[in-house]
Amino acid sequence: MKKILYLILLTTSCFSCKDDNIFDESPSQRTEMHIKALKKELVDSPHGWLMTYFPKTDSLLFSNVDENITSYDYKNTSGYGGHCFALKFHEDGTLESTADFDSESMTQSIKSEYSIGQNTYTQLSFTTYSYIHRLTNNNFSGSSDFLYFGKNQKGELIFRTASYIEPAREYIVLTKLKSEDKDTCELKKSYDNTLFFREMKSPRLIIRKADRILFKSDMKKREANGDEGVRRYHLFLFAKEPPYIPDEFPPKVVGLGSGYVGTPEGLSFRAGIRYSTKYIFYDFIREKERFVCELVKVYDQYTQTEYITSKHLEPKGEPTGIVAEIYDDPSIKI
Repeated sequence: MKKILYLILLTTSCFSCKDDNIFDESPSQRTEMHIKALKKELVDSPHGWLMTYFPKTDSLLFSNVDENITSYDYKNTSGYGGHCFALKFHEDGTLESTADFDSESMTQSIKSEYSIGQNTYTQLSFTTYSYIHRLTNNNFSGSSDFLYFGKNQKGELIFRTASYIEPAREYIVLTKLKSEDKDTCELKKSYDNTLFFREMKSPRLIIRKADRILFKSDMKKREANGDEGVRRYHLFLFAKEPPYIPDEFPPKVVGLGSGYVGTPEGLSFRAGIRYSTKYIFYDFIREKERFVCELVKVYDQYTQTEYITSKHLEPKGEPTGIVAEIYDDPSIKI
């Protein structure tokens, strides 16, 4: 009995000491620790970071495959896409950046300044002009102040902004570049995949489960609100009835849409091509002339939950039989 009591007292003492140590630092010291930790993380990546940034996403826009889409909807309603940036942070508070806006921004680096502060969250701010500031306007609803939310399972850095209270309304991820060549190569691959998709004249989306077709778009690109090359939002349309007059918008049309950006592997869609609440296609891998997303189930031991993702991201995942493909199909007539 005395031995048990001794162990209880020893355990309580250990926890008390640990709790006391938590408060050894003052609030200002803890703030300084958070700031230094994030700065060290950013600076210590010798080849920099690839940032994928969707300033705004809307999971409800064109996410109901049964809802009728009118010509007015198509021409006047558009979501937001994403952009990629290569960022190299330096200890003196400067950074170099390139971006996937065009061939010029891909090769001409801008040197600017950044700062890291602490309020409720540790905040990364781009304080002088960089390519990121091209998104901080009414056309894109971007921000130059990012709140750090930690790392995901892959070690990528996750950020949000103060623009949205709701989750999943924006997407900001920094991925560490692993070699000197990838500083430009990864960005170039992303840009090339964006261009390849954007230049498709009749991109067709097919979603299938085994041999069963769940969705198949059958309409060409049409003039829509904004320039897709700038906003990077695409809507895949299916005409349930043929048009009354050739080349006119059909009377009954459904579709699925999402913002997109090229990645080194293929395409990323946010808020995703949402066939249903269960089957959402985010990341496609490029296979020659097409983009493919095969969904697999993965068990997350940390959260003890299952989630569905792309096979090329989790090759050992359990197959679902659900596959989406995007390719240019000149046989589309409508």
